[in-house]
Amino acid sequence: MKKFLMLLALTMVIAVLAACGGSESTDSTSGADDADADSGSGEAITIRVGHTLADTSHYQEGLLYFKEILAEKTNGEINVEIYAAGSLGGERDMVEGLQIGTVDLVLTSTGPMSGFVEDITVVDLPFLFRDAEHAHAVLDGEIGDELLAKLEPISLKGLAWWENGFRHVTNNVRPIEKPEDLQGLKLRTMENEIHMATFSAFGASPTPMAFTELFSALQQGVIDGNENPIPVIYTSAFNEVQDYLTLTGHFYNPSILLTSPTFFDGLSPEHQEALLEAAKEAGDYERQVVQRMEQEYLDELEAAGMEISRDPDLQPFIDAVQPVYEKYSEVFGQELIDAIRNY
Repeated sequence: MKKFLMLLALTMVIAVLAACGGSESTDSTSGADDADADSGSGEAITIRVGHTLADTSHYQEGLLYFKEILAEKTNGEINVEIYAAGSLGGERDMVEGLQIGTVDLVLTSTGPMSGFVEDITVVDLPFLFRDAEHAHAVLDGEIGDELLAKLEPISLKGLAWWENGFRHVTNNVRPIEKPEDLQGLKLRTMENEIHMATFSAFGASPTPMAFTELFSALQQGVIDGNENPIPVIYTSAFNEVQDYLTLTGHFYNPSILLTSPTFFDGLSPEHQEALLEAAKEAGDYERQVVQRMEQEYLDELEAAGMEISRDPDLQPFIDAVQPVYEKYSEVFGQELIDAIRNY
């Protein structure tokens, strides 16, 4: 009887060990399957990308194109889910989400980037770029590449420069023809020190605020106005809560399609290449969308009742922001500012 019990116990031990070995083998196979899924096995990877603008905006249209061409480049192995209108949070929230791995990609303006890498916000200086073509040449060249490279040490990776557009002033109080007209107006700005310094120089009272809070703040009269590109003003229906628009073009506002090095490095080399190519091609397409929307929507905003100052004298505005340049030339270096201006 004793021998039988010993034999039974030994048999049970062997069975348990065999089960454990089988479990380890299964886990190893599962890991191999996961790796194969990102090296072309045909199993789809889903990427979540967020932005704060409306689902009718230039961001959305660009990301839909990005989704389409990335699927083509990967034979359907990468699927993109787009989350619009701040459904994943404000821009700063989503960028922080990249760093901790809760978001895969974010399309953000450079507005909140001063809280991450201040050097990137050199592009936010007022009246820095002559026109969109000048901005594209700078950002798509060596200067733009060097700025994006500064993101890597803080667990961010810039895939490509996109565009939000030239920003213009809206308000509910009076037409704006000169800096003095902004005196005392409470204007929402991005959470960006350069933007705040610029509007202080104009004589306004800058009020930093997340974009997701802006419409209700305008509607409730918490602030008098804001400044945004034409496509944003139109697709966000700001004409419903703002009477006056002045085409100051005071900032050119680029955007960046961001991911994290951790997420990027987890992709196969083939998928990394496809992601970079799709980001650049979709960014070029999205810039064209911005140009089209600016032309179309300006007339529609006017037809909807906004009083638009289309050709203000910009020189007094340019003169007013010279103290901003004096301050930030010490931050960014006059050499870099001159290199951008003279590019």
